[in-house]
Amino acid sequence: MSQSPDEIYQELFDHVQRSRIFPDSKTFCDVIPRKLQPNEILENYRKEKIKTTFDLSAFVFDHFIIPNSANAVVNEGRTTEEHCHHLWPLLTRVTTKEKFSSLIEVPYPFVVPGGRFREFYYWDTYFTMLGLLRSNKLELLNNMLDNFAYLIRTIGHIPNGNRYYYMGRSQPPYFSLMTELVGKTEKYKDELEMEYQFWMTKRSVKLDDGTILNRYYDDLSNKPRPEAFLEDTEIGHKTNNPNIYVNLRAAAESGWDFSSRWMEDENDLSTIQTTNFIPVDLNCLLYHLELSLGKITEAEHRRQAIQKYMWSNELQFFMDYNFIKKQQSNCLTLAGVFPMWLKIANSDQAKHIASRIESLFLRDGGLLTTLSETSTQQWDNPNGWAPLQYVAYCALIQTPGYEILGRTIRERWMSLNERIFKETGKMMEKYDVVNMNKPVGGGEYKTQDGFGWTNGVYLEMLYQKQIES
Repeated sequence: MSQSPDEIYQELFDHVQRSRIFPDSKTFCDVIPRKLQPNEILENYRKEKIKTTFDLSAFVFDHFIIPNSANAVVNEGRTTEEHCHHLWPLLTRVTTKEKFSSLIEVPYPFVVPGGRFREFYYWDTYFTMLGLLRSNKLELLNNMLDNFAYLIRTIGHIPNGNRYYYMGRSQPPYFSLMTELVGKTEKYKDELEMEYQFWMTKRSVKLDDGTILNRYYDDLSNKPRPEAFLEDTEIGHKTNNPNIYVNLRAAAESGWDFSSRWMEDENDLSTIQTTNFIPVDLNCLLYHLELSLGKITEAEHRRQAIQKYMWSNELQFFMDYNFIKKQQSNCLTLAGVFPMWLKIANSDQAKHIASRIESLFLRDGGLLTTLSETSTQQWDNPNGWAPLQYVAYCALIQTPGYEILGRTIRERWMSLNERIFKETGKMMEKYDVVNMNKPVGGGEYKTQDGFGWTNGVYLEMLYQKQIES
């Protein structure tokens, strides 16, 4: 059964979500039928709902097994490092052959982020793998690579996560970086080529001068995301934009869901226009994929295009490019560090990027994601996220002259992780890097603990720190 739960359960799905039986729209997406098949449940629902005594909540709990959150254990006297090592077995899952589950089966064990995230996520996994490497969990790391290769061969791309409702979108393409991490790029050449073809056939944009670059999209449907049904529906009601849902889905593919980066008005999510942008980070990752595949000419063309369309002489930073308006975004974000990380930026640009990072983004707890002053979205000020701290740290540490700034970021981020861990016994999905005594906020759901990529980046940074001393 390869349908999304909104397609399987039709008006029952709609009724459950609108009735707010579960505070999180994702919960019902992950249920499993108890005994009956979905068509029988739907038939029962249609008969029962017309009765005056009908209780929707009771009906749902009678017919479905409700998923638990993948909560990690709180600290039991361990150090932050020990806790991160200890979490891997608790966050490891295997897919069982559950009939009518929304989970996409994969052959091997995998690591989930934690909390409401009971499946693996594409770009999260790269940063999780950094930690698995430092925990010497090589078999698990290789299992996850094989799972991704399997998904590319069977689906044609790596979905956002291994759920059927994520099928229409991917996430930032880190697979080439994952294979590089363990020196196995050659082994996965065929799958890397297939992934490249997915991005070039389904996510490419041809500019006026013939340049081809890429964007985020979702080709499954222009309707609310099942896992955020209520939130998307409410946003949809606020706008006449016929493409609102595809733009929300495209932002989910970007991993930055949500951010002022994609919005015309940073205070109004209904102005989201993700599909109009050629994102700098995505195109840097595809440059890396082209180099991994030996596509030297294509990579060189992309490097030149990133320089031409995304470097702002005015702001002295790399920016996303709005190909509909034919102009760069004016939203400074940490995505602008990717050209320095993946060696597209020249030395003069690196100097300006480092200067901007230090003067604009650096706070007591690490780096801001964007400089937005008023947005309440989770990928905005004041929040910091492990993957972007790591990218900026690597970009600086590998560039002569900027190592001290890189280490400063590392120290501040690790200290924040350690302090919150000491207070709560938990590793968090994201952190407030500005108001370090304030609980983090923003987003469609409460802050999650676990947490895969935070653990991975912490362990990698700790390893780097130890080999320096």
